Amino acid sequence: MGHHAVADYTSVTSELKRAYDAKAEERDRRPVQAWRQALWAEHLRRLQAENLVSLLEIGAGTGQAGLFFQDGGLKVVCTDLSPEMVRLCRAKGLEAYEMDFLRLEFPDGHFDSLFAQNCLLHVPKADFANVLQEIRRVVRPEGLLFILMHGGRSFEGVREEDFYEPKRFFALYAEDELQPILERYFQVLSFQVIVREESSAASFQAITLRNQS
Repeated sequence: MGHHAVADYTSVTSELKRAYDAKAEERDRRPVQAWRQALWAEHLRRLQAENLVSLLEIGAGTGQAGLFFQDGGLKVVCTDLSPEMVRLCRAKGLEAYEMDFLRLEFPDGHFDSLFAQNCLLHVPKADFANVLQEIRRVVRPEGLLFILMHGGRSFEGVREEDFYEPKRFFALYAEDELQPILERYFQVLSFQVIVREESSAASFQAITLRNQS
């Protein structure tokens, strides 16, 4: 598999858009796992403790997390590549826009916080630094970011076993690979590794970051 061909940002994002548009309704019907909701609640408490009110959720999917945060009293804005996902967010009463990570059309320091769940793992590793700079840009200095993603091993490419069409591109990181990259842009407050029995393939990384002032 030619890496340069696979990891072109534009083709990766256009394929992802098609894959997620097709699965939007199905994903929306899936109940949120309790352990995942517990992580959202933990992030909400952290934000409330610091009186942080505005939250940008990138790669928001069907808006389940966005709605949780909005119900928790935050001022939430969602973005996703997929027009279908944006539609489902709006149907839940969320403010939502079709955008990709490299072009977040918001002013500098616009949000108090940012949430990214299982979406940064679709960014080709060559583009990751640019995406981190862009998400750092839209969060205010000292703001908090929470990232949740599959990881625990280093991998980049299309997952052949994927049941989405077209098959999705993934970039996964081992902990000791990911942490130093994040530390270039943020203060890493906590880096938690969660092993789930039902997904033997990988662990989840739950990471809390503070934006540098």
